Amino acid sequence: MKRYLVNIVAIACAAVLLWACEDNDTISGGGTPVVRYVRPCDVDASDSLLSSAYLGAKIAIIGESLGNVNKIYFNDQKAKLNPNMVTDNAIIVSIPSGIPNLKEDLIKLYTNNDSCYYTFETQVPAPTVNSMTCEYLEAGDVAHIEGLYFVNDEGTPLTVSFTGGVQGEIVESDLTSIDVIVPEGAERGPITVTSVYGAEESSLWLRDNRNLIANFNPDNYPDYYYYFGWHGASGVSDDSGINGHYLIINGEGKELNDDSWDDGFLAWEKWTYLPTDPDFFNANKLDEYSCKFEVKVLGDWSSKALQVIFTGADDVMMNWQNGNGLTYNSKYGSANGYVSDSEYPRALWQPWTETSDKTYTTDGWITVTIPMTEFKYGPNGESIAAPNGAGHYSGLTLFLNGGGVSGTPCNATMLIDNVRIVPN
Repeated sequence: MKRYLVNIVAIACAAVLLWACEDNDTISGGGTPVVRYVRPCDVDASDSLLSSAYLGAKIAIIGESLGNVNKIYFNDQKAKLNPNMVTDNAIIVSIPSGIPNLKEDLIKLYTNNDSCYYTFETQVPAPTVNSMTCEYLEAGDVAHIEGLYFVNDEGTPLTVSFTGGVQGEIVESDLTSIDVIVPEGAERGPITVTSVYGAEESSLWLRDNRNLIANFNPDNYPDYYYYFGWHGASGVSDDSGINGHYLIINGEGKELNDDSWDDGFLAWEKWTYLPTDPDFFNANKLDEYSCKFEVKVLGDWSSKALQVIFTGADDVMMNWQNGNGLTYNSKYGSANGYVSDSEYPRALWQPWTETSDKTYTTDGWITVTIPMTEFKYGPNGESIAAPNGAGHYSGLTLFLNGGGVSGTPCNATMLIDNVRIVPN
């Protein structure tokens, strides 16, 4: 398919070159280059004229005496010229993907002896916000934002605005990251990054409370001591929390190794409460959602994965308050049998496997984002064909166990808060 598309582009480019050479099929090689207009290198739009195009776009420059052009710049960014795509009347070229340091809106063509400037806007996309290291921050904290096209132009400086109509002080920035101080008056909600090329409101929220599944505050559970399940990990605390109470996993600092199984200290469940409980989100559109939570890792983590498992009423359900007791799928033989089922999908978060020394810790709280389409692994990393469908997302289990990657014994403690499913 990719080769087919490439061939279409090549044919379209060749068509433009042939058209440009109908009246002059030789390269004269003389005279000052002249640009008459710019066309798209697209057979479906070749009759259109362009006054601007985005970075990376392939265009056709039409004019006279272009045969000896050996350098082309879009603003201050040099384009790569293919001699086979240069004739006396047309040049096919791709706009460089580098962001101009100076916004001149010019195409500059050079021969050994002459030059030609043509007014043409190189369009850079508006800023794109991809992530924030931690989404739960207070006034005075520094937010680290990752994304694209964070252009800080002298004439139009980069800005970061917060919900509430206040602007943060940018401490440092480059094209893909911004460090900004959260200002007084910043309210819960999206942020907006504005550059000389436009503005974008983020899909992420500061202090995001949309669709919270678990924030571990005791007053949010009809019977907190049962946690809607068998296990409550090492309990909860609000000491130095970022949003009230948070969950503690392995608060006792026990040794974690590849073979140990201790759901008494390492697991927490919020099983489905009523058979009529709906899914936490529209599970028919998994590709539109992500699971997020804040986490703080104390000590060096080097063994096991944090398993994030969603379940439904047909998998396991517990309701002590209404006298319904505990029910679960008979295929498992026990209420938490799904945890060890190699065919039951879940997400595995084990960032220590990707570091050079195979250990992982955090400098304070961070936000973890897992697309719902990534809930497709077994307990030991087995690849499963697809995530669960609708009807399996009204319960939640967090369990530090397995993962399928050999690690080294450690005594790490994990703090978790604000588990939620939000739109991408």
